[in-house]
Amino acid sequence: MPDYQIRPLNPGDITELKYLHSQWFPVEYPNSWYCDITTDTDRYLTLAAVKHDTIIGLVVTELRQSKSCSPDEIALLDRAQLKDSILTYIMTLGVRQEYRRKGIASVLMKEILSRLKSFPEVKGVYLHVLASNKCAIKFYEVLGFGCYEFIPHYYTILGHFQNAYCYILYLNDGQPPPSPLRVMINGLRGMLSYVYTMWMYLYVATKAKIRDYHVT
Repeated sequence: MPDYQIRPLNPGDITELKYLHSQWFPVEYPNSWYCDITTDTDRYLTLAAVKHDTIIGLVVTELRQSKSCSPDEIALLDRAQLKDSILTYIMTLGVRQEYRRKGIASVLMKEILSRLKSFPEVKGVYLHVLASNKCAIKFYEVLGFGCYEFIPHYYTILGHFQNAYCYILYLNDGQPPPSPLRVMINGLRGMLSYVYTMWMYLYVATKAKIRDYHVT
């Protein structure tokens, strides 16, 4: 049994959250973001692993309504599923240095995914990861995430561009957009169906004319 508890983040965690994010990520988040992730439970789903009143790991996700998603986000999902659906973005995931490689990140991710599955409208969970971070890539692949695309120069870290991958896990029967090959095959099927329908129409009409000719 783990010797820590799992709970959502709350406003009392803000000071600790600021410190941890400054240690883990090369991004400076505004104060309003920390307030939002600890209070707006309709928009953010968060979890913290807590031991002796100290946060030793956490995950922050944002639930994004498809109607307010960017074109890049909309492209992650089959258009037939866009209406009233939600895409969830993993904003941050981190564990204190001294508690890493103890399965805490896996526990947090599995729990957050389990909770997201309880929302039928959530069709996908996605994230961005440094292309050079092989350990993180393997971690997400083990959880079932698949690579959606390679994005050159996605990050700027210490004044240098860094490449990234976008990874996604589809939930609740969510589907990726049709591939170009699938679009082409579906188009050919449509054309063949149309040709067959027209051929049958002409065949039946021709037989009817021949029958009428013999009757007269």
